[in-house]
Amino acid sequence: MRPSTTFVPSVIRTQRMCSGNFVFEVETVDDFTEKVVNSPAPVIVDFHADWCGPCRVLGPRLEEKVAGRSGAVLMAKINVDAAGELATDYGITAVPTVMSFKNGERVGMFTGVVDDDQLDDFIDDAINH
Repeated sequence: MRPSTTFVPSVIRTQRMCSGNFVFEVETVDDFTEKVVNSPAPVIVDFHADWCGPCRVLGPRLEEKVAGRSGAVLMAKINVDAAGELATDYGITAVPTVMSFKNGERVGMFTGVVDDDQLDDFIDDAINH
């Protein structure tokens, strides 16, 4: 029996579909302004890279937690290799770096992988700020 090489991508695709419209990609400054700065809802911004192991651990957990808030908060995913200008503008020197924005202002930030309780607190702080 051959090992399946499609299991992980299938899991990722399923999770992204379950995330609905609450999780989106941002690639340009204009896109960031439109979808994050001008958002009526708080936005969690995940600065990540494809080559980053911790990013591959944190990203899906963040997506799941944001989707579980049913629109009370949104999530923008920014690949720092594809959107270097945004990474520079926001002083990103390590990935994963996660920021929260509400009413166009940054209200929170952390770098690295954190546990589920810390993720919940971070997201709740963004919603209630």
